[in-house]
Amino acid sequence: MKPLAAISVTICLLGWLGAACQLPLPAARTPTPTFAPGSLTDAEAIALVKEEIGACGVALHTVRIAIAEDPRQVSIRYSSSYDIDSRVFQAQTVLVALAMARVMTRVDPPISGGMRVAVMPVGESNIGLRVTVVDGPSLEAWANGSISDQEFVRRWSVGVVTRE
Repeated sequence: MKPLAAISVTICLLGWLGAACQLPLPAARTPTPTFAPGSLTDAEAIALVKEEIGACGVALHTVRIAIAEDPRQVSIRYSSSYDIDSRVFQAQTVLVALAMARVMTRVDPPISGGMRVAVMPVGESNIGLRVTVVDGPSLEAWANGSISDQEFVRRWSVGVVTRE
């Protein structure tokens, strides 16, 4: 059942990104994200992120999450079974980063240095990692409802690390 839910969410996200169709996000979802109340410890946040991204089709045995200090930032690394050039891979990366952001906005003390999402594609490729970086000010603006989901995603920096 979880794979079907992940596929459904991916298809919806593809529509949101304009790849499948041009459906607007529901008004209740823009611009303020929905967060569960309460603050989380680092350990609680890491456990919750793993749970959330498991629903995005990520194999949990490939997930590595770390929260570092000064400035306080979070990084995640995982493997994806999708082709790095596919829209499904891109959609999965966005879903993972959004799930991670929803959780990390609840961490106390707050994440001020931003987030880093590194994805290792499976299979033969000259790409070693696809890295998405979300800066701290964008994460804060999104969490307090100053920017929409779409604007939040547009502010991310994406790069690749090639294998040698």
